[in-house]
Amino acid sequence: MNDATELFKEQGYLLDDLLATYSWGELYSATYTGHGRRVLFRRFRAELSEDRAWGLAAAEIQAWARIDHPAIIQPLDWGAPPAGSYYAAMMPDGLPLASALCEDSGLELFDPEKAFAGMLEAVEAAARWGVLHLGLGVTNVWVSEGAVGVSEFGLWYVRAEFGEAFDPVDLFSAPEQRTGGRAMAATDVHALGLLYVALHQGLAAAKSASAGVLDELNLEPVISRCLAPNPVLRPRLDEVASGLGLSARRCDDSLRACPVCKLKQQIAREMRQGPAPFGERVMEFMMEEEPYVPSPSRQSPPRGQTRPRSEALLALFPWLAIGALALATLVVWWLVFR
Repeated sequence: MNDATELFKEQGYLLDDLLATYSWGELYSATYTGHGRRVLFRRFRAELSEDRAWGLAAAEIQAWARIDHPAIIQPLDWGAPPAGSYYAAMMPDGLPLASALCEDSGLELFDPEKAFAGMLEAVEAAARWGVLHLGLGVTNVWVSEGAVGVSEFGLWYVRAEFGEAFDPVDLFSAPEQRTGGRAMAATDVHALGLLYVALHQGLAAAKSASAGVLDELNLEPVISRCLAPNPVLRPRLDEVASGLGLSARRCDDSLRACPVCKLKQQIAREMRQGPAPFGERVMEFMMEEEPYVPSPSRQSPPRGQTRPRSEALLALFPWLAIGALALATLVVWWLVFR
């Protein structure tokens, strides 16, 4: 039993087994005492409890928590009490990938192709909502016979601002992460390439691939491209899927104005220059696109399209004008006949 077991009782969690120690802290299986539910519990390192670092981390977790996808393990709770910063997530089925992988033979208990397809789908779904992972590895992927679960999306700004403090570099990190460069969507593609090697040939082969030794691994051409040192040369997620004969959903244009993307833009802007002026926020609200639910009695745009809130306000303008005119008439009568 770990000495951290008693620390989070006030938050309602009993920490049971220590599953892994990784770059951001410790991973436990835990019980939520409110209803006896089993959860995944990540206890972050002490540095992440500092106000500014935790503010960024909490915003990232909030963005990740809005994604509803069966291959993405849903966060349930997070906070930074005196015991330290943490988040709790749904307990997935199966085993953590760290326990299921063999050093020299890869994934033996489950189908490696199905497992990789689940990881690819999870990363693609999150990317459609403007959320990158930037930390894919064996401690945040869970595998079972019928499904794959991926956790710990986000922490994007935390890695950018506090990367040295948290030492997030590991076996599955891309070259740009090792050298302090700019992480991007291609960073997750590199991690997926290494995970593909680990699933099919084992962790030893993934270590060789991470070091740039690819000649003896007989990799699929698209996986070799995933491992290119230059991020610009790596394929897109849909290209990885098509290169391996897997099905991956393309990005839906209606998700481009997603709430998570806008949240991340707001965080970045306020970090640079503080909150936007009130007038600017009003204009953003008026121009923000939202799903359009057409009325059966009027002509509507094609399925999947959106219309700005400003257009909706313009549609109400005649009624607003009539109301204002009626109010003005009542005021004039009252002034004349009082």
